[in-house]
Amino acid sequence: MSEYQYYEWQTIDRPLTASEQREVDGLSSHMDTVTSTQAVVTYSWGDFKHDPEKILLKFFDAFLYDSNFGVRRLMFRLPKDLMDVSSIQPYFFEDKIMLEEHGKYFVLEIQLSEDSDFFEWVESDSVLGQLTPLRDQLLQGDTRMLYLAWLKVISMDDPEEVEEEFEPPVPTGLKKLNASLQAFAEFFEIDSHLITAAAAASKNAVSSPEPDLESAIAKLTRAESDAHLLQIVRGESGAVLSLKKHLSQLSGGKPPSQFQSTRTANELFEQAEKIEMAANRKAQKEAEHKRIQRLEKLAQEEETHWAYVEKLLEQKRGTTYDEATNLLVELRDMSEFKQRKNKFIERFKYIREKYGKSTALLERFRHAGLL
Repeated sequence: MSEYQYYEWQTIDRPLTASEQREVDGLSSHMDTVTSTQAVVTYSWGDFKHDPEKILLKFFDAFLYDSNFGVRRLMFRLPKDLMDVSSIQPYFFEDKIMLEEHGKYFVLEIQLSEDSDFFEWVESDSVLGQLTPLRDQLLQGDTRMLYLAWLKVISMDDPEEVEEEFEPPVPTGLKKLNASLQAFAEFFEIDSHLITAAAAASKNAVSSPEPDLESAIAKLTRAESDAHLLQIVRGESGAVLSLKKHLSQLSGGKPPSQFQSTRTANELFEQAEKIEMAANRKAQKEAEHKRIQRLEKLAQEEETHWAYVEKLLEQKRGTTYDEATNLLVELRDMSEFKQRKNKFIERFKYIREKYGKSTALLERFRHAGLL
């Protein structure tokens, strides 16, 4: 498989104009999709000739990059006046989780690269749409996305180099991730056991009553109302969200809380390992229970299955040989479980004598460990 790269931008606050769409469409002859809300370009050979961040700043609110050689990027364009930088500063990680100032915007970038010795299949055409709600969540003070990104970063580094590093503030609501956070964890392949370990220190999210918008609007001064209306009419980035945040504050709304933990990365790794081992033991126990149920049922219908094996073998086709072989393996396992292996040996000897002229069948028996 050849090298493959996927670039996608999306608007959130306002659609592109017709002239902006034409300008975006002219950026590359490889453009797959350009609409008023989205642009997609893919490359099997070569690279995109423009800086994706500059395209984001000029036209869009979100950007996603994926490749089949282990590099993934997610960027959001954030209105500067809506961001509380101090609340997200603890999650930054050099060259991996970054915030850069560009005029009236910040650009938040999460860029993770894992060594890959082979090209993997990439399917990213629906991912960014699942991730765009994270932008508004972040602007509303929800730092769970950044905390999850930090978890991924420390799991990628040498454990000895990060084991004594203290974790950043633990956001509320890690025990129950919404759909966009689940998609984020899947896209960046964050260890679910590590997330569970981290969530142990996270408070449960408490549902707050819907703000009384009418009362909040009544509290706006004429100057504040005019300013918000002007931003919305002009289609300024974050205008609606700015109004919502202002109304929420007037209604007494508070951003999600955080807990300052004293856990180290090594403690998280150790707890995640315990959780994984417990999960594996539970899965093995459940698998063994299902196996026993299957063997008990097979024992009750043993004669029917032996007759079906012969029916399959008489058809003398590769697919029926495969099915018969698999069923014989189950019959063998059942005989060992029920402590009547001698009976299986006798019945299988008869099968070999009757149908053993086929070298293709005997090869299947050898491969399955029946011979």
